[in-house]
Amino acid sequence: MTVYIFARGINIQLHTRLYFEDEAEANAADPILKQVPGEAMRNTLIARREAKAKTPTYRFDIVLQGEGETVFFDI
Repeated sequence: MTVYIFARGINIQLHTRLYFEDEAEANAADPILKQVPGEAMRNTLIARREAKAKTPTYRFDIVLQGEGETVFFDI
């Protein structure tokens, strides 16, 4: 899934991708995710399933800069 971020103070739109942790086979076959170097960087694109939720709920934090910064793509 493609995610676009628009925010005040950001002069360009940011592009990233979102993958679900319980779709390991599809994630492993994804050509874009394969190009992201390093597992730590790939992990910034993975939505984690919330174990306590009664219905399927995922958490996907977008970090704009610093440690754990989400991978953004130039399009």
